[in-house]
Amino acid sequence: MKCKQPTHAYSLKSFFMMILLTAIFFLSTGCMQPIISQNQSPKSITSEQFYAQRHALIDVLSKDDPVFSALQAQINPQDVESQEYWRWRIDQYMYGQYPEFQTIYDAYRNNKTFLDIYNLPNENLGPKKAMPTTLPSVPKGHFTENLQGNPHRGWHYLSGDTLYITYQGQLSDPYIASFNLKTNVWEGPLKAGESTLSKDDRKFDSHGRPIIEIDSLGHIHIVYGGHGGEREDGLNPLSIDTPHAGGRMLHLMSKRPYDISEFEYIDDISPFASYTKSYKMGNGDIYLFTRAGTHKSPWVYYKMTAGQQRFEAPVIITWPTPQKDNPINVDTFYINPVKISDTDIAISFLWHECNFLEYHDKRTYSRINAYYVRLDTRNETFYNAQGESVSLPITLAQANTNMLAFDSTDREETPFTTTPILLDDGSPAVIYEARTKDMREHRMTAFINGQWTHSLPTPSKINTTLYDKQNHKIENLLKLEKLGTQSDQQTAMVIYRDKNKQTVYAEATSKNGSDWFVSKTHLSLQSSRIQMEPVKNNLDETIGFILNVRKGASQRLYLWLEGAFRPLNH
Repeated sequence: MKCKQPTHAYSLKSFFMMILLTAIFFLSTGCMQPIISQNQSPKSITSEQFYAQRHALIDVLSKDDPVFSALQAQINPQDVESQEYWRWRIDQYMYGQYPEFQTIYDAYRNNKTFLDIYNLPNENLGPKKAMPTTLPSVPKGHFTENLQGNPHRGWHYLSGDTLYITYQGQLSDPYIASFNLKTNVWEGPLKAGESTLSKDDRKFDSHGRPIIEIDSLGHIHIVYGGHGGEREDGLNPLSIDTPHAGGRMLHLMSKRPYDISEFEYIDDISPFASYTKSYKMGNGDIYLFTRAGTHKSPWVYYKMTAGQQRFEAPVIITWPTPQKDNPINVDTFYINPVKISDTDIAISFLWHECNFLEYHDKRTYSRINAYYVRLDTRNETFYNAQGESVSLPITLAQANTNMLAFDSTDREETPFTTTPILLDDGSPAVIYEARTKDMREHRMTAFINGQWTHSLPTPSKINTTLYDKQNHKIENLLKLEKLGTQSDQQTAMVIYRDKNKQTVYAEATSKNGSDWFVSKTHLSLQSSRIQMEPVKNNLDETIGFILNVRKGASQRLYLWLEGAFRPLNH
């Protein structure tokens, strides 16, 4: 796959390395054959030729790169599986970090399977947890079958009077449905494609949830299924990390405009990708953001220019960097892009301290700090809050210098998630979920008077109070989303937890935008979770919601419009 490589990937050292490898290749073959160009199809080489070039490359690179010794130190010389496993990990590190190795490896891999190269047992990605025979009852009105795992609220696209919704359904496969707002008629849900997640005895994996966009020609695009790729996909040219979760990222396009009945696969994105988020800009360009592999992988974006139906080569946003003093650890990120205008996408992100040993501290998941950057799609340039342009790829050192919005390294609280927003005066801000061993709440850091100020209340908590029908103040307001605003009275939908620990989805009204009063309850469930995703029209007004209602092993999606749930008509 062609891609816009990080600037550090090619250097004078790489040039001399190719000269050295050419000489070794000549000696190993006994003839003067030219080494394979990166622009040519790889020709097969023997095992002897491959290992001669591989060892020579490691000998030179390891003089300046301590990662090699850190990875080799993990090998148990008495254990064949350990030797093979870490050989694979070292190959992947070289393949992603040093592009000169890619030509050598690809020539050796020709016509070989994963097990032809590495003597490793089959992956242990299971077993699948059996569903209980009896499921807790949930309210009627849903439009999906029972969903396993955590599919969130699905993803949707409103085109004219038709709302298209895609979600992760049975065995992680992508499903799609459409609802006509004028006729109140559903089409679907239909299975749009096949996922490699959660098949056979693999445990259920919710990371493959699909996103949906409609291009300027009316064709529906669904991207789904990724959680690191499959071993048989080979090595990842955009990562220093091997696939260890399984799940191939795939791209579907409808065969006909605005028609959900039939899709075809488009081969233009990395199968190794994990997580997706996409936005269609004012000019019709579509931006797809994803992580290019598993944890120790860069984040990238793909662009589909208006009038086209394929994504262009990925642009690398961040690059993972092994720590110099402790190279078994790798500094990488979790990003969250949000469209803030027809031309701009704001991105907040966390520092994630990962490691090659695949150990993750589940108390904090090693998520640290909060950062902010903005992409101006008119010139494809990133800017920090100060308006300074940011060069790519972003590393931790660069992020700490130019993009740090909240330094949590000397504080007890851990920012677990981040979301970029714009304040009413246009100032950038980041909402983060602060966690300690005794507390979990959302807070905000905002760029005020030229500097970042953290630990602020979020806008929804500033002068926002909710009262129940008995005028008792509700202490645990989880979500408030305004509907169409009227001059004399505002309406919103709220989710809160009452004193009896019931999770409630209700309608509320306000005359001043600060004091809200519950006017009608739509759901009230014990021991359950309710999430809602607003559906907005082209004026950015919220006209409805997609709800994820989960109670034990029961989980359904609901569409709420004009004061009522919209169940399937069939």
